[in-house]
Amino acid sequence: MATRGDTIVVAAGTYTITAALAPKAFTTFRAAVVNPQFPTVSIRGNIVNLMTIDVSGVRIVGFEFRNTGVLVLHQIKVADTTAVNGLTFEDCVFHGADTGASNGAAAFAIKDATNATTGLVIRRCLFRDLGKTQIDVGVLGIPYAKIEDNTFAIDTNNGIGINLADTTAFATGKGFNIRQNDFIGFDSSGTETGISIGAATEDATAAGIIRNNFFAYLGKGSQAVRPNRIPMSVINNYAGDTGTGGTLVDAGD
Repeated sequence: MATRGDTIVVAAGTYTITAALAPKAFTTFRAAVVNPQFPTVSIRGNIVNLMTIDVSGVRIVGFEFRNTGVLVLHQIKVADTTAVNGLTFEDCVFHGADTGASNGAAAFAIKDATNATTGLVIRRCLFRDLGKTQIDVGVLGIPYAKIEDNTFAIDTNNGIGINLADTTAFATGKGFNIRQNDFIGFDSSGTETGISIGAATEDATAAGIIRNNFFAYLGKGSQAVRPNRIPMSVINNYAGDTGTGGTLVDAGD
């Protein structure tokens, strides 16, 4: 019965699904009681995608998405059949439960090479026990995105918080803003990466701003931002260390 512009308030409880949820355009889904970090609404399943979003204007507030088995590859799969605009997740938890094929599951897969995701907002969310790339972004980038005030618990060796693939958005000004996030869970012997920027040549990635993010202690093969492909756009990010209490990881310095 829900239609464009409606808000669906979901009662507290655990909802185990056997087919991917597919919300309608311009609808809001909100937990009846929003409890950040430990949501009262838990969407669970052992299927490839817990939710697929191919419409614009969807907003999810106060949900947990949680794997229950190894079939889950992506909790949220975005923009496979059409461009998506104005997608928002707030006060959610993406819980891999240490399960999933290929050493874990991604919270977000935004990787379609034909359809873009524009105006993405991910705010005040917790990413935990996922085991691999937590937000995986493909070649079309995430124009005008805001990823802010989240906690990325990178608790598996070779794990990545945010992966940004090659994109030509640099030439169009359709950048992104990744700010004020905490990247935790690094260990002294791992090879975790906070933010990975893929590019064949300098400046080939979208000219976004990565600023005021903090990264836990980095050991041996771990990196806060890898590699610095957008000089002067990686600003005032700090990585923990054992010597000075923190190292500035600006690009181009």
